[in-house]
Amino acid sequence: MNSQTPINLMLVEDERIVAFDLKNQLQSFGYRVGAMVGSGEQALACIAKIAPDLVLMDIHLEGAMDGVMAATEIQQRHQIPVIYLTAFAEDDTLQRALASRPFGYLVKPWDVRELHASIQMALARREVELAVENSELRLRLALDAASLGVFEWLPQSNRLHGDGHLGALFGDTRMPLDESWEAFTARVHDDDRERVTEALGQARCCGETVHIEFRTLRTNGGPHVLEANVRAYSGLGSEGRVVGILQDVTQRRQSEDSLRRSSVVFHTAAEAIVIASTERQVVAVNAAFTRITGYSEAEALGFDTDLLLGVQRGGHDSAAFFATLAASPDSYWQGEVLCQRRSGERFPAWQSLSVVRNPLNQISNFVIAFSDVSEIHVVEERLNHLAHHDPLTGLPNRLLFDDRLGQAIELARRQKHSCLLLFLDLDSFKVVNDTLGHSVGDELLRVIAGRLRDTLRGTDTVARLGGDEFVILASGANEKYAAELARKILNTVRLPVSLSGQKITVSASIGIAVYPANGNNQHLLMRAADIAMYSAKSAGRNRYCFYSQEMAAHTNERLLLEQGLRYAIEEKQLSVLYQPQVELANGQIFGVEALLRWQHPELGMVPPDRFIPIAEESGVIDSLGRWVLERACRDIAGLRNAAGEQLRLAVNVSAREFRREDFIQTLSETLAQTGFPAGALEIEITESTLQVIERSIEILGALKRLGIAVSIDDFGTGYSSLSILRDLPIDRIKIDRSFITHLPEKKDGVAIVKAMVALAGSLHMAIIAEGIESPEQAAILRQLGCDGGQGYLFSRPVAHPALTLLLADTPDPH
Repeated sequence: MNSQTPINLMLVEDERIVAFDLKNQLQSFGYRVGAMVGSGEQALACIAKIAPDLVLMDIHLEGAMDGVMAATEIQQRHQIPVIYLTAFAEDDTLQRALASRPFGYLVKPWDVRELHASIQMALARREVELAVENSELRLRLALDAASLGVFEWLPQSNRLHGDGHLGALFGDTRMPLDESWEAFTARVHDDDRERVTEALGQARCCGETVHIEFRTLRTNGGPHVLEANVRAYSGLGSEGRVVGILQDVTQRRQSEDSLRRSSVVFHTAAEAIVIASTERQVVAVNAAFTRITGYSEAEALGFDTDLLLGVQRGGHDSAAFFATLAASPDSYWQGEVLCQRRSGERFPAWQSLSVVRNPLNQISNFVIAFSDVSEIHVVEERLNHLAHHDPLTGLPNRLLFDDRLGQAIELARRQKHSCLLLFLDLDSFKVVNDTLGHSVGDELLRVIAGRLRDTLRGTDTVARLGGDEFVILASGANEKYAAELARKILNTVRLPVSLSGQKITVSASIGIAVYPANGNNQHLLMRAADIAMYSAKSAGRNRYCFYSQEMAAHTNERLLLEQGLRYAIEEKQLSVLYQPQVELANGQIFGVEALLRWQHPELGMVPPDRFIPIAEESGVIDSLGRWVLERACRDIAGLRNAAGEQLRLAVNVSAREFRREDFIQTLSETLAQTGFPAGALEIEITESTLQVIERSIEILGALKRLGIAVSIDDFGTGYSSLSILRDLPIDRIKIDRSFITHLPEKKDGVAIVKAMVALAGSLHMAIIAEGIESPEQAAILRQLGCDGGQGYLFSRPVAHPALTLLLADTPDPH
């Protein structure tokens, strides 16, 4: 390729985002992407116009023509190199792709530097092939014979007579020729006419043979280059003559020019080229041959090429191979061979062999071209490793693991054995990533991967599926071994890891599935292990669970709930109830807490503790939270307490909602749309949310600027840092019902509540207790200094109409 001209590529990819990303990466390497199309039909329609140097082709494309079909047509019509970029490497796909003779095959995900190397090697290979083809053409042209003609000039009569093959000069005149000297010289090129006249005069005077070349005018398909050998002869009396042989050497001169160009290609080509005799003995070699093999031309001349390089062609005998090549119709072969350098080092080479024949169709030479493909093999091995291994941990990836799992199941089926599948997920790994950064998270994954690898037997396989998920395959093992292995893995994973100057400890949840009891194919077995892993997480994490049918039923129910939540708002299955919050001193209602309820069409009333965690995990909590906030603000706006003040509204917000970038904006828009006063709104967050947002104090600051209060819900059940409580603008804490249930019987419970009240007072926070169900509980809380209360003693959660009646019945405190 001309290094001054950017390499022009065509990109055939039906995923536009992937195509634009790849285009940007290719342009960063200096390539020019002349066209991006999404189907094989589009590629064929514009390839002649774009004339790319190389095509990057996805296999699975939109439309009737896939990438293999398109590549085959491009090769047949335009002979443009094609490299496949695909996520598929099944045997049938590879066989179809191989039939199209591609210049490369990369399996996603791949590194752009490897793609760059593949493009350069493909273009280099194509360039050498073209150079060899041109060289062969020029050599054939150089063997064409020249045409001859005879002429006689009679100076006395100034006439010219001629006969024979004189078409290049006299093609428009009938033969034999008889014309004046002036008519002859008029056919000579203007720039050569004087020189021709002087040469003929010199021949006439000196009597020696004179050689001259000249050009003809463009009146006869020219200009042609003619070569003349002339000599003067004396005749009878004073009559003399000049006789000469005229040869059209136009093609010879063109052949010589072509040979000179071929010689440049021969000596400067990056590919080694050998010209051998019919006995396969070296006649000539180029500089690349010496560079690749270490043999100089002097050392190689006369040697049998296969013996000199120790060529191995898959067990084929050298003499028989060349005999077969000579007898083949196309007289051409190419393929990979194994060669040996002068140093004794063996290397793989891509070799092309061509038979050169003379005009009698007899073999005159063999032309052998080859290139060292050692680096290509290294790249292919690396690509193969990357295609089947996780780049972060070096463990097998999903593709390789699926293959091994399929083989293990097939072997177990034939031998009537069992095999075990363990699905492992790290607990709280996201917290490590969020707090310490992804680089620390990646290093933690590498450490865990190494521990898992060291824990297993040599016959077991561990793979990373992605994120913090690992799978372990144990063939020919029983459930007892699986349990022992799971316990061993849990203990190993729990060991502290020193990262970024601190010790980090994580645990794992493991699900175990057994073939064939829990599934007779890969999909079912993976699904069973995955379900068991989620059951282990639900049971408290840092444990393992074997798959059971009950787990499947629970998972199906969870799926039913998750899918139902996505349509619950549209189907009007949701409602908001309100539980009053009262002043313990006088029993007056000062606010309400909005509580979401779901009436499922099949499951009936679904309690919040069943569907809220699912909503948070699936992301549906975002839309549910916005709906509850807007509905509650519309319902409570304008409702007054007994003192005539706007009733306060408390709304729960999940950690996911709180971390949303548009949380403050959504909150402000809702207040503006509903007309609810910001000063009467209270956002309830959990202690776990408080820990997550420690680095996002600006969110709490924004709430305070809007006039919205913030309370900590379920206080005492988490692990709040006192420094966080001290430094963040928290208005109220809500004592969890678990501390109220056994009051006043449990003295330690009284002490804990007393401490919480004291803590709130010292931090200038209001305090409210949840779950009050008896007058005794209300009394003890009032004695301990608790401001407010909420529970069945005062009211169950009620709908909006019942709330208005309840407020109407509340007496004026004055």
